[in-house]
Amino acid sequence: MQNDPITHQKDGRDLKKFFESIVSEYSPMLYAHIRTIVIQHDQADDVLQETWIKVWFALPAFRSESTISTWLYRVATNEALQYLRKQKWKKFFSIKTDGIRDDRKVFQYESDPVKELEQAIKHLTIHQRKIFGMRYFNDTPFAEIAKVLGLAEGTVKSTYHQCVKKIEDQLVKNVR
Repeated sequence: MQNDPITHQKDGRDLKKFFESIVSEYSPMLYAHIRTIVIQHDQADDVLQETWIKVWFALPAFRSESTISTWLYRVATNEALQYLRKQKWKKFFSIKTDGIRDDRKVFQYESDPVKELEQAIKHLTIHQRKIFGMRYFNDTPFAEIAKVLGLAEGTVKSTYHQCVKKIEDQLVKNVR
């Protein structure tokens, strides 16, 4: 998609068309990015929907100081992190009835490579998940990841390679 400045008429028709086009073009990339942060498919769908709602209301104020993709990644990242914070508080205040956790569900798909990758990604920090997901799943250039996350490009490269190593170690560990 072109990263032209957003222009729209007062009646909003052009804005609506622009919004529909970015939803169509960027949904798969944003979904993959969000999924690396929240891990679960249903949760990623919910966060993606919240992201698009936030984008719709903020779009008229978008100043084109960055590319649309950079801005969308920031919105999606913030929504995913907000979701995780809400989940953390829900977990903190939930009442455990028996105090026993059943970990068998976590390991029931051991032969499924997608599930194994998801389990390995869970060992990354949120910060690492953002970088790994943007690069691995979306093939986002290191320079753009650095811009989106407000980091030095060298830091992004280093963190990505640490993630790859950590995931490889986790996958090898699960094979043994």
